[in-house]
Amino acid sequence: MPWVSRCSSYLWGDEAEDEDLPEILPYKDGEMPDSIRIAIVSNSGALINGHFGSCIGFLVYQLAQDAYKLVDIRSTIEADSSEDRNLFRANLFKDCHVMFVQSIGGPAAAKVIRADIYPIKIPEVTEAIEQLKEFQKVFDAPPLWFAKALGRSVEERVRFSHDYG
Repeated sequence: MPWVSRCSSYLWGDEAEDEDLPEILPYKDGEMPDSIRIAIVSNSGALINGHFGSCIGFLVYQLAQDAYKLVDIRSTIEADSSEDRNLFRANLFKDCHVMFVQSIGGPAAAKVIRADIYPIKIPEVTEAIEQLKEFQKVFDAPPLWFAKALGRSVEERVRFSHDYG
């Protein structure tokens, strides 16, 4: 069964999911302090392997320095019937701080950035968990935009910029 069908079936409550589709874990706001939400652009399983404008879904993870959880899977099926497909897609994960994507065009990237989401291109097909684990290293010395996403005060962000360039 193609990933889009599995994703759609899962979103509609069909429990017959394929093992390639990762399991959504329960999450309550505040459960993972100092965490951010990340969208993974995917066309299959738990891979970063899609173009923003044509992907079939977003895997949404909550990421802390020492933990991560898949908290949602969001289908893009309805994007094709919307007036502005890129804006519709960006709005699907407007609760996220970061998006990992294999490729994205300039106008679409601008809409994602305007939604206050930081897009990061990962040109090679990559396991989502592998990329999340790599990104966890940034928590030690976050760049200014990331410190802001973590809710760090202005004073802390200024300190980070002086301490870490």
